[in-house]
Amino acid sequence: MRLTWKDALATVAAGVNVAVYVAFTQGADVPIVDSVRGATGTILLLGLVGGCMLSAAPEEYERKGSYMAVASALGGIALLAGVVGLIAASELALAVLFYATIALWLMATVRHALAPAKTEVLR
Repeated sequence: MRLTWKDALATVAAGVNVAVYVAFTQGADVPIVDSVRGATGTILLLGLVGGCMLSAAPEEYERKGSYMAVASALGGIALLAGVVGLIAASELALAVLFYATIALWLMATVRHALAPAKTEVLR
């Protein structure tokens, strides 16, 4: 496989996630991301855009293996942490959401970059 425009867009979303998290942890006076709930909501939304909307085709999900197990577990952890962060305004939940989201992006990007190219069958 090779990197596509979807990977580039997901990388932009991951970069914005990093900027939001750094701005929050540094106490930047930036609207929306200056609170735990605002930063959590922003990272959760960017994770949904960068991860879910730009994810692989449905047939990719049919493959079983450790990659899908780890990615599914991380995705579940990220979603749970995002919900907890929004409800409880928990900085720990925000950190878990951020690191899980970045781990998912990194796993997917490395997998796409290193996987062999698909061969198309002409009919």
